[in-house]
Amino acid sequence: MKFKIMIAATLMITSLGFSQNSPQAEAILGKVSKTLEAQKNISIEFTHTLENKVVNIKQSSQGSAIIEGDKYVLNYLDNIILFDEQKNYVISPENEEINITKADDIDDESLTPSKLLSFYKKGYTYQLAKKSGNIQFIKLIPTKDSEEVSHIMLGVNTVKNQISSLTEVGKNGTNTTFDITNYQTNQTLAPTTFVFNKAKYKALDYYINE
Repeated sequence: MKFKIMIAATLMITSLGFSQNSPQAEAILGKVSKTLEAQKNISIEFTHTLENKVVNIKQSSQGSAIIEGDKYVLNYLDNIILFDEQKNYVISPENEEINITKADDIDDESLTPSKLLSFYKKGYTYQLAKKSGNIQFIKLIPTKDSEEVSHIMLGVNTVKNQISSLTEVGKNGTNTTFDITNYQTNQTLAPTTFVFNKAKYKALDYYINE
């Protein structure tokens, strides 16, 4: 399952032609990267909002994710999405169905939870935007022209060096926002956190599509 914006995991800074970037914005994002590199795992809760004022649409939903390296487990839109580095499992309790995809078959451009917090390192130039309290907003402009995305506004807590929000501003008037409402690091995780228990779901008579 893809995130249109998300929830962003390479942890090495990529050269983006820094002459095009704001040095201040680059420095802030550099601190965010160093903070991420020092963390064994990350647990977040978030609110996802899709809004288009032109057609008077606003929809919000909540979700959570646990991320360790490239592995993650995501609870979102009544689904559980598990990635163990080998396969991606989309578990739908409502439909009692599981769809399994091999890692090699996943679109590299998909924005997954493991990329949410570091996606900005490639494919964007940076501009310093407004500041509100401890939150510094940074405008990310795609280096490749996009028919859908004008830019992304990234909120960074400059005290904690953590991403606090991400808003994709669409050219059609639709804005998609992820607000991180809870951010915890280096939690003690169960050994089975990123393990798919096939026997459990077979016993529950789930349909498993591999």
